[in-house]
Amino acid sequence: MDAKKRNRAMILLFTVISLRATSLLFATTGLSYMGPLTLNGYRFPLAAIILLFIFRKNIKKVDKQVIIHGSIIGFFFLLTMTTELIGLKMTNSSTTSFLENTAIIFVPLVDALLIRKIPNASVIISALVALAGVGFLTLKDGHIGLTLGEFICLLSALAYTCAVVATDRFSKRDDPFTLGIIQVAFIGVSSFVVAMIAEGPSFPTAPKAWGVIIFLAIVCTCFGFTLQPVAQSKLSAAISGLFCAFNPLITAILGYIFLNERLGTNGLIGGALILTSIVIPAIAPMLKKPVAEC
Repeated sequence: MDAKKRNRAMILLFTVISLRATSLLFATTGLSYMGPLTLNGYRFPLAAIILLFIFRKNIKKVDKQVIIHGSIIGFFFLLTMTTELIGLKMTNSSTTSFLENTAIIFVPLVDALLIRKIPNASVIISALVALAGVGFLTLKDGHIGLTLGEFICLLSALAYTCAVVATDRFSKRDDPFTLGIIQVAFIGVSSFVVAMIAEGPSFPTAPKAWGVIIFLAIVCTCFGFTLQPVAQSKLSAAISGLFCAFNPLITAILGYIFLNERLGTNGLIGGALILTSIVIPAIAPMLKKPVAEC
């Protein structure tokens, strides 16, 4: 693949993930006005309506295959976002993001399983380092104590892993932009139905609540979700998974600045280990290269 196209795809994916990282900051505010399912129940339908209206003439041929593939990706993202927000009500945004993005480690492992190929040593080492990081992040009074909120965040990581792998497979078969819009539309319809059933009809009245919903819909969803398949269509699943590392880093910085969140010593060590685990697969190929003679 052309290096320039790959670099542009990497910049786009970084931008998408950065926008997605801001969602936890705004979602934390939104959860003080409504339940997690209701927040998604308004956010995603609004985003779907905006996308379908603006790009109605640009969407390429929609056939049964792209609808099924977009719905599958949307289903995994629906699970990701639902468990993410439920976990966010029980723990802070930094911890939620770090745990959710252990998907970085799961993605290459699942990808290797699907292609029936033993993972590289660097991937295995990376997974062990990430596991140690999760251990420190969840360390309570000298022993590992995984709270319900943290456990739900790990479930979110598994759902996100499935979403990344599915996006990798389908974005190379279908038009990625059309795929992105369909997945948002699927999440929109499904999240609204789930919210009405589980939390009951609720209409936010506070202007701040609608400000959060509009920001999440336009910035984090219209751009963040729709453009991810476009970026991933030019990259491998392993590389796409590594970019998840930026999410917890940006979230931790935003949480520290705006929400006065503190991870504590164990949390910082855990976060550092998780970030280190992401770097290992990236630098491993460089270490294998022979050093040029002077």
